[in-house]
Amino acid sequence: MRLNTKYSIALHCLVFLAEYGDQMKVTSEVLARSTGCNPVIIRNILGALQRENFVTIARGVGGAHLNTDPKKLTVWQVYQAVEPEGLEHFMNLHPHPSGKCPVGRRIAEVLSHPYQQIEEAIQQTMENITLQQLLDCYHDNDDIHFDYEPDKDELES
Repeated sequence: MRLNTKYSIALHCLVFLAEYGDQMKVTSEVLARSTGCNPVIIRNILGALQRENFVTIARGVGGAHLNTDPKKLTVWQVYQAVEPEGLEHFMNLHPHPSGKCPVGRRIAEVLSHPYQQIEEAIQQTMENITLQQLLDCYHDNDDIHFDYEPDKDELES
């Protein structure tokens, strides 16, 4: 099982753009070298970010620029831009459980509620983390420390 890496690549690109976008022309080739992936993948990710107006891409001469305030851009918004299907690919049921097996027949309904709760918790956490927090972490060179603490009610439900 392997998770899609588009999301982390998108965040990497956004941090890079916030840091160096005013100092140099940031092309897909530059971002590909920084992320270690193919420039075509970078262009696809930048296209998804541009559709949401998070970045601007200069045609012809090239170069991408951050088009949004890092304090207002959440990692959830970035995730939605590059993974429009949502968290389905993060956690999904295996496609062919046996209908002949009692567990196989019911496993989808057994897992649906816990999976929904997990997805909601992930989304809520991601909505509370901004690009600015990632930039602050980058500058501090420390472990990530975010202010999100679940409410006592969230832990009990």
